[in-house]
Amino acid sequence: MGDRKKMKEEREKTIEENNDGKNTGAIATQDPVARTDPGVMTGTMAMTDALAMAGTDDHSRSACIYVKTFGCSLNQSDSELMAGLLEDAGFTVTDTLEKDTAGDVDYDLAIINTCSVKNLAENKFWKEYQYWNAKKIPVIVAGCIPQAERALLSGPLAHTSVIGTRQLIKIVDIVNRTLQGEVVHDISFAFHDRLNLPKKRKSSLIEIIPISEGCLDQCSYCKTKHARGILHSYPREQIIAQFKSALDAGCKEFWITSQDTGCYGFDCYRPEKYFLPELLGDLLAIPGDFRIRLGMANPHHIKTIISGLLRVYAHPKMFKFLHIPVQAGNNRVLKAMRRTYTIEDFESIITTFRQHILDIAISTDLIVGFPEETAEEFQESLALLRRIAPDVLNLSRFWLRNGTAAAQLQQLPGGITKLRSEETRRVFDTLIRKQNKKWVGRIGTAIIDEIGKNNTVIARNDYYKQIIIKNPPAGIRLGTFVTVRIIASRDYDLTGEILS
Repeated sequence: MGDRKKMKEEREKTIEENNDGKNTGAIATQDPVARTDPGVMTGTMAMTDALAMAGTDDHSRSACIYVKTFGCSLNQSDSELMAGLLEDAGFTVTDTLEKDTAGDVDYDLAIINTCSVKNLAENKFWKEYQYWNAKKIPVIVAGCIPQAERALLSGPLAHTSVIGTRQLIKIVDIVNRTLQGEVVHDISFAFHDRLNLPKKRKSSLIEIIPISEGCLDQCSYCKTKHARGILHSYPREQIIAQFKSALDAGCKEFWITSQDTGCYGFDCYRPEKYFLPELLGDLLAIPGDFRIRLGMANPHHIKTIISGLLRVYAHPKMFKFLHIPVQAGNNRVLKAMRRTYTIEDFESIITTFRQHILDIAISTDLIVGFPEETAEEFQESLALLRRIAPDVLNLSRFWLRNGTAAAQLQQLPGGITKLRSEETRRVFDTLIRKQNKKWVGRIGTAIIDEIGKNNTVIARNDYYKQIIIKNPPAGIRLGTFVTVRIIASRDYDLTGEILS
């Protein structure tokens, strides 16, 4: 620790001398290796670019880097990619915050991967940022916040290195330069291949594969579009190659993710009609014992590919779990949100899936307190919730996001949105309690995907229901498929016992 502390003190001195209170970096606006054709660059070429951008200075390669991630599974995948590239370059990377008895930390640099979905997520970021600044430890800010709010680079983040959501393969170079006292700002929107590169998984069992970036919508409340841009589907060959590589590495659970998985291929594969169902079909056809969980897909896109999705969801390797956000239970509110579907469309999709895939788990998103939402319209959201009785509810109070169309509407008082959120939570708690009770006594296959506390393991059945297993057999390993009987239920999980 003494050597690392001495190195850190020398580096802090260099930073003070180099910066002298000024920004030595620049906002990147050009990128000579950017691509626009999703089929041009292969995984090998992406690796070559990543190595070329890593830099050649080994001055800081013994540094220990802490990575903090906020947000969705795509952000988690971004952090895994950055960690993999850094470890491949010789750095030590961790997402575990360790403190000594005095409360001090011994890291050389912190990367904060940010989320701009809600004010709450932004507040958490700034608190994290202030923590590391107070420790006088260099910070690199990544993710959606700086990408969506470029003014921050000439304001609060003027003296902090920033890496954009599309420049992740440059992380080694930016870390090296930051550790040497330089401030680097690279938030170019130019594309780089990000698949089939080194990564450090949070779980050795779970592979998160982003299949696209950006979306095709213009939701009035959303700021993520400002950060991730318009839809850019990744080449199917690269997705399949990364899937196979992760399978060979021992992964058993695959999360297919993006801002909106439902529109995969709509930008580049229309002539051959190769969309999400076709991609999933190719992945499911790969030999091996694994499960695939599909990430969020919007209703209006699901509607156009529903027959193909029903076909792939019938496959035994597919988790019977559908994440389809509704956001509101009233058509006027949906229109104000610029959501391009109706409540009738949404319910029709749910009904169709439940008719074809018995007991499919439904996950949905709901925003309460949207500007100008009336009490009657809110009650319609509760009524919809009771009708569809989802297994998962991602509930959000409306958060005003500067720069969005919804920010121009008449806002509801915070007290009203708080009360509506609390009432919605009570309604859902009653529903999920009833939903989970129906599983008691059932026997089925589950995969062990997490080691729990107090001599427990956590499993997921084929419907992605969480099962807590107490006192498991000695030596049971992650990724093992077991036969489980459900013996009890609680509000948000099930309790099971292993039969074989």
